[in-house]
Amino acid sequence: MSDIAIELLKKGMIKIGKFKLSSGLESPFYIDLRMLYSYPELTEAIINEILQRYDILRYDCIVGIATAGIAFASFLACKVRKPMSYVRIERKEHGTKVLVEGVVYNKTCIIVDDVATTGSSIEYAYKSIKEEGGYPLAALVIVDREQGARQRIEKLGLKFYRLYTAQEIFNELYKNGLIDSESFKNIIQYLKSFYNQV
Repeated sequence: MSDIAIELLKKGMIKIGKFKLSSGLESPFYIDLRMLYSYPELTEAIINEILQRYDILRYDCIVGIATAGIAFASFLACKVRKPMSYVRIERKEHGTKVLVEGVVYNKTCIIVDDVATTGSSIEYAYKSIKEEGGYPLAALVIVDREQGARQRIEKLGLKFYRLYTAQEIFNELYKNGLIDSESFKNIIQYLKSFYNQV
């Protein structure tokens, strides 16, 4: 894990500072994995670690969430030779007007995204797949920011798989001398403030 956390920081996918998240929350760090797929070796290392840890083959279909989850789902589906679909941000207003692209009907599905914060995107995908007659059974993310996603997802009856938590990543970076003690302390305090809320 240490090497992957270091590479994510070095390649600018982990940033420390003040950031406003899509949820409206302010954060002392930002994790943006959209650049991950520009580094195929790093992507492969992450996918290999996921496959060592979790049995993805048990699901019929891998379903990405637009937009960041689509590339992740594609790489993962190709690696395990499973069908892949994705959930659009909003329903198409033309053509077939679908919300889920690809075939999920009567299939067991694992929903994948890069980062989970509150879990709202995964819940949206879960409802969209059910509307199309699919069976969403699990969700998988590379990083869980530990801000309520796990609790929300498990309440839906889904299994929740995460490769890393935000705390695990920052512990590794601090241990390797890549972030200063003040930043580390602020980040850990920020993360702990959510433990009482969820």
